[in-house]
Amino acid sequence: MRNYDEIIGKLMSSAVQMEKYVVEQGEPLYVRDGVREILRRIEKLDEYMAYGADSTLFNEMVNNQ
Repeated sequence: MRNYDEIIGKLMSSAVQMEKYVVEQGEPLYVRDGVREILRRIEKLDEYMAYGADSTLFNEMVNNQ
């Protein structure tokens, strides 16, 4: 069974590679922004997994209800 660090590491690495790819391909800004948003959400998830209730993701979920 894979561990969390292995999974999140590959996910973040792939998102960074995708960001570089869309920039190199000259994709429109909305595509680049979409990829950056995916990366930002992965980073927030990772922060939540590390810090739980002290993370910004947790605070956003609680405050948006």
